[in-house]
Amino acid sequence: MKIDPIRYEMFVHRLLNIAEEGRIALQKVCASPIVVQGGECMSSFYEADGTTVLSASGHLRFSAGCEDAVKKIIEYYSENPGIHDGDQFYMNDPYIASTHVYDQMVVKPIFAEGELIAWTASMTHTADNGGTLRGGATEIFHEGVRSCGIKLMEKNTIRADVFRNLTEQCRDPDYVGLDIKSRIASNNVCARGFLQLVEKYGLAFVRAACKKLNEDSESMARARLASLPDVTWRSRIYTTATSVTSGKVRVIRIACKMTKSGDSVVFDYDGTSEQNDDATNSTYVGSWGQLFVALTSQLFWNIPWNGGMVKPAKLLIPEGTVLNCRYPAACGGASGIGGFLTAAASACIAKMLFAAGLPEDVDASWYGGGSGSGGFNTGGPGFMYGGTNQHKLPVGQGIYDMHASGFGAAPYRDGVSTGGHMNNPTVGISDIENIEMQYPFMYLSRNHMRDSGGFGKFRGGQGLQRLILVRGTKDLTVNYSPYHGIPGGWGLFGGFPAGIGGDKYRVDPVDLEGKFKTSRYPVDLVTASQWGEVIAPDLPALKRLAVPEGSLIIDPVMVGSGYGDPLDRDPAMVLDDVFNDVVSKSFATSIYGVVLTADAGAVDEAGTRNRRDAMRSERLRESAPVTEGMSSRKMAGAIPVMRIHECLEVVKSDHGLAISCMKCSNDFGPANGNYKLNSLYRVIDKDALTGLAPPLGRKSIGGYIEYCCPGCGTLLDVETYAPTLEGDAVQPVWDIELSDEALKRACERNVPVAAE
Repeated sequence: MKIDPIRYEMFVHRLLNIAEEGRIALQKVCASPIVVQGGECMSSFYEADGTTVLSASGHLRFSAGCEDAVKKIIEYYSENPGIHDGDQFYMNDPYIASTHVYDQMVVKPIFAEGELIAWTASMTHTADNGGTLRGGATEIFHEGVRSCGIKLMEKNTIRADVFRNLTEQCRDPDYVGLDIKSRIASNNVCARGFLQLVEKYGLAFVRAACKKLNEDSESMARARLASLPDVTWRSRIYTTATSVTSGKVRVIRIACKMTKSGDSVVFDYDGTSEQNDDATNSTYVGSWGQLFVALTSQLFWNIPWNGGMVKPAKLLIPEGTVLNCRYPAACGGASGIGGFLTAAASACIAKMLFAAGLPEDVDASWYGGGSGSGGFNTGGPGFMYGGTNQHKLPVGQGIYDMHASGFGAAPYRDGVSTGGHMNNPTVGISDIENIEMQYPFMYLSRNHMRDSGGFGKFRGGQGLQRLILVRGTKDLTVNYSPYHGIPGGWGLFGGFPAGIGGDKYRVDPVDLEGKFKTSRYPVDLVTASQWGEVIAPDLPALKRLAVPEGSLIIDPVMVGSGYGDPLDRDPAMVLDDVFNDVVSKSFATSIYGVVLTADAGAVDEAGTRNRRDAMRSERLRESAPVTEGMSSRKMAGAIPVMRIHECLEVVKSDHGLAISCMKCSNDFGPANGNYKLNSLYRVIDKDALTGLAPPLGRKSIGGYIEYCCPGCGTLLDVETYAPTLEGDAVQPVWDIELSDEALKRACERNVPVAAE
């Protein structure tokens, strides 16, 4: 069928608005704070076979999950009990179509003239699903109600038997029931709007337009990929978990190899750690949803998000790993560990976009750098509370201030402080007044944390620090894990994954009332830790932490990562940061090499030049060659061919193609080799660098490895370092592996791929 382009654009625009109307209706009915105020929900449309047509997503990983759900409903239930007009199905099985049991969906078939023509679906996060409170599960059976599809609505009427069985197994049936009804409401709004489009444009046109939307997205995605260089990129990041059997820390490696070839791309997570014996796991379908986050937010952000968009992408994850766990492993922590999959993929995508000359599309990490679901110093109190509140009602579990994480820096700007969450393009955080009304809490502060954004030429956005006083209850617990201390996330081209970090812990104040009478209440982590005894115990197994009335919860959230060498940051920008309390005066000097006048009102330019020269000399003096016997030479008279890094480019000379420093022309070896093998490196103690070690005299178990240019001392990359897993030997990640085809194409153009 030939489609009129104007009518087609009108149809697509209206379809998206209908989906948004459904999502708004969902938020109006829902009880969950993470949905109503945090925006963690989705409404979407699907073709009759289940292929996604269009999503209005407040949570990107949901889009992939609902397509799986629709297809499984068709496969499982077409004959028995049958799929009829007026039906709606509930599903939340993470081994089929979800991230974890708390991500729940309702899907609705859309009929016209007695024929199934499409589907609509809605999905939200509901904090309680029965089962054990977060932190104790070792099997999926511990995590509450799990459904691989059940008919919730029949003939446009809620089935009372199903509804009661889903809600009465939870601690707050009314809360969970409203969440379920909100999805039903969303589907009703979307189905009504879709049928109005059928009435307006005709069924044949609507079917053809939906198919075209998928075809257009696929062709746009393939064209986008075809325009990018054929290169392999790699990333490696770390987090930790606590064994529920031994109580010992376990370092987890997330390894990603992204290979782009022609109009397709493969993400291979071979080398990722084996699955855990707790809930820090993700199923394969859950991990697909996390990859969807990276694809939509960075690579295909301007392409309609549907089934066609993802066809050029392939995801490979070995079974039995934390990102593809075997049934019946628990996976309640899938959103946390899955965030590291997203972060690892994003690191590769960012470097690919830079090499393609698209600096405005490049962002350093804003997923995984900081405390919270991404984790900097993983451990301490979580954010899934249980017990009763000041009104003697069940606590609604999650508080999602981590939605206000910092954005990553870019090649031309700093990251936005508390800008949002990578998962959610329409993210929000709860008003403090609403939290205090529903939870037994009083916020002493929720503000930006100084020195938290990742260090770099452009720094990452700051994250929040929050101090919460427990009041009005003697029955409150929170999920808890002992302290481990390992940097998460990744920085870009010499930027650091995070700033000083910050740990989560409980403080039991001494004479709280007296403290309030004689002192201003604390508004930062350091001051709060001085108000009483820090409670950060080691536990023999993963358990929950009691939070007595009158105690303080110290909780920083995720931050954005940095871009480029911190010593290349404009001193005037550092001065502004000090003035605005973004960066401390001490870090201005120790990290950025900027010397300020005594009153911190101006930059001491001569002192700054001397300080930075001394710091670069110190780097060269303290660093060792990655490869023994490595020689250093200059690439004089070479012709730039392809820029692959903030400070590195491929050049052509009489000796062939090589990687060269753009500042000092140092030769890093053949263009198809690993430049880090011809770099200098030094190991950096995280606690010494940041001055903020884990509480109670503990030391971080991870640190950094800096790689710098042997010629000028410019910082090229900062890797996280986990000696307990990798050993003491330096194993540099080959993050940029140039293919012969990419080099050939670059030589044919004979101009730098990336704009200066």
